[in-house]
Amino acid sequence: MKRLTEKDYRWNFIVNSIDNAFFSVGMTFGSVFTIFPVFAKNLGASNIELGLISAITNLGWGIPAIWGAKYAERSAKKLSLVLKVTMLERVPYLLIALISLYLVSFSTKLALYLSIVTMGVAIFAMGFLGPPWMSMIEKVIDPRRRGTYFAVGSGLGALMGIGGSLIARRLLAEHPFPRNFAYVFLTGFIFFMLSFLFLSLTREVPDERIYDSEPVFDYIKKMKFVFSDKNFRNFLIERIISSFMFSSGGFMTVYLLKKLSLPDDSAAVFTAVVLASQGVSSFLFGPIGDKKGHKLNLMLSKVCYALAILLALVSERVEQAYVVYALMGVVNTTNNVGSMAITLDMTSNKRKELYMGSLYFMTSPFSFVAPLICGKLIDNFGYAVPFFLTGVIGMFNLLYLWKCVEDPRARR
Repeated sequence: MKRLTEKDYRWNFIVNSIDNAFFSVGMTFGSVFTIFPVFAKNLGASNIELGLISAITNLGWGIPAIWGAKYAERSAKKLSLVLKVTMLERVPYLLIALISLYLVSFSTKLALYLSIVTMGVAIFAMGFLGPPWMSMIEKVIDPRRRGTYFAVGSGLGALMGIGGSLIARRLLAEHPFPRNFAYVFLTGFIFFMLSFLFLSLTREVPDERIYDSEPVFDYIKKMKFVFSDKNFRNFLIERIISSFMFSSGGFMTVYLLKKLSLPDDSAAVFTAVVLASQGVSSFLFGPIGDKKGHKLNLMLSKVCYALAILLALVSERVEQAYVVYALMGVVNTTNNVGSMAITLDMTSNKRKELYMGSLYFMTSPFSFVAPLICGKLIDNFGYAVPFFLTGVIGMFNLLYLWKCVEDPRARR
């Protein structure tokens, strides 16, 4: 059986880290947490419609994953499947730029809903590719350095994204709406294509075992074997609780811009602060997770998110808002790197595509309704009550994670 050499592992670490970095920069220009909500708000989006953006994002990450897992099990080389589908997660940003340039002046409402649908296509493609891409990474990256890989890609992308955020701010400030947002989304598309170039350079050995094709509903029924794994089942519950904890995140920027009377281009500054914090913290917490276990990172993400929510509620100056987004950068690092790395640790030597597809598929309904509920609560009670509730949920989530989820890396 042909195996990857140490040289191949080093090559894959480099090209996939660069791919991850460029992809992260692209996401900076089309962020569903900062840039896109402000774009939607300018098109007249209500709080429910802003919640719909977060809901579609969360649903898109989950529902298609079971199909992605099914096709990944039938693909000897995961990279081939990823390259075939990945344009569907990149081209939509070009389309949103064209909508901004040519459709907004005709009908803002039509532009809003077309933009949400187009962004939904990108997110659903990302959701489909979650299990195939994660399965590929499990194969092509040295198991001893997975957390470091996720951290380096995230960290490089974040640090490069600071420059991207400054470019985005300048584009938003110097050009009239909606042309300014069109230029931002177009720049994001360019970085996505640079990412695609380095992704295609990955070296991968084909799998020896390929699963037979079967109806998707028969495949879904196999999830019961995944949930018989007690520790993974507890991790799934933790992810569901997290979806309610993070439900207020999509409203943070709109809330602070309104509360502090800041211009729209401040969203780009907030993004830069997030990325600076994420970049610095990535190089710290990724290697720590590889040594001590990534459950530690997930626990830290709960604490930082609760602190960010509390500080956002009491903020009276823009400097305090910067601290909020610095905390959110640590949240991004510890939650994203921690969750991906611990998922791979839990599924090694198991039917990993089915495990990952089941995880995303089962959490998606909760991730979908959580921001909609949060948006409705904001409409009825203002921002303080739902923000405070998500902070309380975060503390409960911290306790549940500590007591009920075992870290396989720490155990080894």
